Amino acid sequence: MFIVARSAIQIASVAYRVIEKEMDARTATRQTTLLSLAIVAALVVTSVVAGYAILVMFATLLQGSGLINGS
Repeated sequence: MFIVARSAIQIASVAYRVIEKEMDARTATRQTTLLSLAIVAALVVTSVVAGYAILVMFATLLQGSGLINGS
């Protein structure tokens, strides 16, 4: 989640530099697009890891209760 927060801060920084006329719109658009892709990628990875962890937890609970493998 650090990547998401860091990318959001950098997007705000890009917006500020455009407002202050330190950066042109084309460069800002390119940087914002790349940072947005980084946010989406980080969220996808986080979702996959969390989903896997949930599946492992449920499998462990079900095995312990005897619902899996007929134990």
